[in-house]
Amino acid sequence: MDQGDSMEIRRARKPSWGIAVLITLLVCALSILFAWLYKTAWSSATFGEYRRVELNGNQEIQTVGNGFVYYNGSSLSLVSDRGDAKWTYMIGANVSFDAGNSGVAAWSGETLTILDLENGTPTYSSPMGGEVLSAFVGPKYTAALLGPEHDSTISILENEGRQVDEIALPDQTVLDYGFFSGGTLFWVMTLDTSGTVPTCSIATYKPGKMIVGSISDSEQLMYQVMFQSSQVCVAGTTHLKVYDYTGTEQTSKRTLIYGWYLAALDEGADDPMLALVPDAQYGGSDTMRDVRMIRSNLDQVVRMPFGCATLVAKENNVYGFSNEGYVMVARAGEKTVAAYDLGLPTGTVYGVTDNRVAVIGSGNTVYLVTLP
Repeated sequence: MDQGDSMEIRRARKPSWGIAVLITLLVCALSILFAWLYKTAWSSATFGEYRRVELNGNQEIQTVGNGFVYYNGSSLSLVSDRGDAKWTYMIGANVSFDAGNSGVAAWSGETLTILDLENGTPTYSSPMGGEVLSAFVGPKYTAALLGPEHDSTISILENEGRQVDEIALPDQTVLDYGFFSGGTLFWVMTLDTSGTVPTCSIATYKPGKMIVGSISDSEQLMYQVMFQSSQVCVAGTTHLKVYDYTGTEQTSKRTLIYGWYLAALDEGADDPMLALVPDAQYGGSDTMRDVRMIRSNLDQVVRMPFGCATLVAKENNVYGFSNEGYVMVARAGEKTVAAYDLGLPTGTVYGVTDNRVAVIGSGNTVYLVTLP
């Protein structure tokens, strides 16, 4: 074979430009696929898997979104459901806080601090002119309840700190309050003990403008309010009642719940799952076994295999946690309740994240358990 023939053979073995491009694209595609599979396998935990997180001096934990906020006596921290610390804010001693999807309110004495949930940056921190008993951050406004506990005042601020309203509540004790309708409206539930019979009432406000409506019920004692996109659902000692925003009851939607107590609800949902238990079973240790699940057209009763110390309602499920280390899952429309042994030390169930990860604490150790 002569030299020319050898060169021709070598040229024939050299891949063409088009084939080289195809090979490069294929390699890139495979690399992306393997990276995605690795990330998915790493980040998507299956049921029963858990992560153990050691906290420094845990004093309080509240679940929020896909993680939890905890206070160690000097600082507040946000931890993800993977156990990663997102941020830490030094706030000092003797602090109480409320963590929600719109932010974190922290208070001590007369000082109120509002933190951005995403990065822990304070948007406001200043004395309020009175002792702060509690506070709550909404999408647009923050409400702070100022003492005394009876004849108290609620101050409503923009989340950056500008005061827009102050609501005086003479002869009343505030039971609960919050924001609804995208955070543009405010509600407060109070107990009036000035008369011969204690009565509960719910008032709704447009911050900085006027009262919008009111709800009162002389037939029962109200104890839980759920604001939805077009109606207000109120749980009482006898009935579950539905009202419009002005306070007019939709009597056709009234549900008898006498003998049942609302033990848990999915507060983040517009149409929340409600979990009720018989009055005699509520409040004891590992006593809740009969659970009534109410949501839209659903109204069913299930029997938990083990007594539950804690119930958590999330989307279409009600999770029951027993002191023996079991988690039970009651699903909407299913009569059979599944039970699983978590194999963890007995601890406090702080809640379930949006990603269905249970936050269970035992001392300074927190277990993040993926639920089915």
